Amino acid sequence: MAYTYDITKSKSDKTSSGCLLACHIILCIVELFLSTFLVAHIYDLSSDINEYIFNVGVYYIWTYLSMLIIYYVLSIFVEKTNRVWFYRIGLLFGAGLVILVVFCGQNIASMLTLAGILYGTFHAFYYASYNVIKQEMVSRNSMKKFATMSTVLSKVMNIVAPIALGALIEVSTYTQVSIYVLIICAIQIAISFGIKSQKPSGSKFDMKGYFKKLKENPEVGKKLKFLYCIYCIYGFTTVVTPLMNICIMMQFGSSFSLGTITSVFAVVSTILLVLVSRFTVENKRNWLYIISSILPVATCILFVAMPNVTTLMIYQAGVSIAGSIYPLIADIYRNATLKEAGLYSEIAEHHTVIESLLCIFRVIGFGIVILLGAIGSQLLFNIFLVIFVLSNTGVLLGLMMFENKYRKSYKSLETNKNNDIIVLQSAQNGETHENN
Repeated sequence: MAYTYDITKSKSDKTSSGCLLACHIILCIVELFLSTFLVAHIYDLSSDINEYIFNVGVYYIWTYLSMLIIYYVLSIFVEKTNRVWFYRIGLLFGAGLVILVVFCGQNIASMLTLAGILYGTFHAFYYASYNVIKQEMVSRNSMKKFATMSTVLSKVMNIVAPIALGALIEVSTYTQVSIYVLIICAIQIAISFGIKSQKPSGSKFDMKGYFKKLKENPEVGKKLKFLYCIYCIYGFTTVVTPLMNICIMMQFGSSFSLGTITSVFAVVSTILLVLVSRFTVENKRNWLYIISSILPVATCILFVAMPNVTTLMIYQAGVSIAGSIYPLIADIYRNATLKEAGLYSEIAEHHTVIESLLCIFRVIGFGIVILLGAIGSQLLFNIFLVIFVLSNTGVLLGLMMFENKYRKSYKSLETNKNNDIIVLQSAQNGETHENN
């Protein structure tokens, strides 16, 4: 386990949490460059659409295969040592991939396997440490605020960065812009030295013991298994954005257009995110889940039936609406559920299960993308485009069921706990008064 988490005594380190948040926001630029715009760059390096789809699949399948393996191994060591150094090593791997782009230039098309492995290693080091650090720094009471702030600021960055990167790539080259991104990576690494995390003592990564604890507590086990099932479906949603980017490049063939469209719908997502966070509460937003689950599927079918610029924009709007809702709520439950269950020392094991499930289903998804590129059938591409968009619906409906089934019982449990505390305090005050 890491150091003991005690919600009644935990104090937030504003400097460390601020630096962690800043690094995570900067990560948006780096990931945007290494995912969205690298996908656009692959378009320029591919001879035809089918090769383009195939190459995108190759890049991402190696990303998540390497992340799946490396994340599990790292979790064992992150649990036992100072996780901040692993966090910084992850940032170095991200910078290393940018350096590869700088020196390889047009040859990056022949090195997609290596690029994917580097990207996956970067993600593994980063998230194996970030998931644990965040849990230790942010108390359960503050997790919603932290998650909301992190998501909103990331969305704001996703408004500005795509236009800026897209414009720079259009007036220069992808390779030249990578030098600017490398400077941003250096700034991110420098900020990371403001993050401090307690080094655990006597900790042990024990996946078998974790599952044994869940088995001993059936109610907690059922809740977490339900959440894990949602994350299995969540893994498929990762494929939606690259496929969307493929469609945009097929329609426009321009990095600037891709950046502009990404920014416009990031504005929509940010506004919706703020509204959802401020004006909706648990167990009273079924209508939101249902409407948001219908929109992406309906707009995707419209685009498949009549593929043009207008229907593509409508499709992007539908996916953006759904995509602005479920990441925030899923992230809050992901971080809070374990603490609510009292399993404060099983943070690393919990996140390892989630990240492994995400990676497995992402690998399956991008394996299908590779097959679509190899077969070269537009009909099959359209069919799976709709299927992958259905994963958005699955996550939203899964979260709705999770709230309705488990969050009510948790709220009543919390109320009972609070009442018990009040009664206990009253009794103690009464005893003190009599003694006086």
